[in-house]
Amino acid sequence: MAKKQYSSVSDLVKDSSADKAFAAELKEELQSRQISKALFAMRCRADLTQSDIAKKMNCSQGKVSKIEKSTDMQLSIGDIAAYSSAVGMRLEIGFSDFRMGMVDRVKWHFFQLKGLINQMLSMARGDEVMERGVAKFTTEAFVNVTIGLLECMKRAKPLKKGSDQPIHVSNPVSIEDLQTDQSMELSATSSH
Repeated sequence: MAKKQYSSVSDLVKDSSADKAFAAELKEELQSRQISKALFAMRCRADLTQSDIAKKMNCSQGKVSKIEKSTDMQLSIGDIAAYSSAVGMRLEIGFSDFRMGMVDRVKWHFFQLKGLINQMLSMARGDEVMERGVAKFTTEAFVNVTIGLLECMKRAKPLKKGSDQPIHVSNPVSIEDLQTDQSMELSATSSH
């Protein structure tokens, strides 16, 4: 008999408990602790104990335990920032419009990526070694993003017959446009 696999504790409880109210409460409780779960996971990944974190935060081990057991609404930004720093991470806070859908968020991330690369290019301007490094990184990023998008396209459902155009015209692409060289091919194969 094959064992059923669950993607979360709440799914396991929902499937195995006759008490649907309990399952709903548990799911809500787990969802209210997203930040503390992430902090705990970061501590485990860093192979640190609560005492290690306490020393780095200059607080008691009990406070670290309390942080890891808190709901998101109980946590302060200061505690989250200090804990993050103790595990070698930086807290980043962002705001997004509730009306913003996934498509808009993907576009936003693309433009953020483009902006960061442009910042790198500006910082490197005039320094030949840095310019080469940024060019190499940009090529590697291009390859990785392209491969990632191609993998997503493979999983996407194909268009129904007759719904696509019989001819697609794209802009001309040259080898120079893609800035391909042997190092790009090596970074593409070594990133897998």
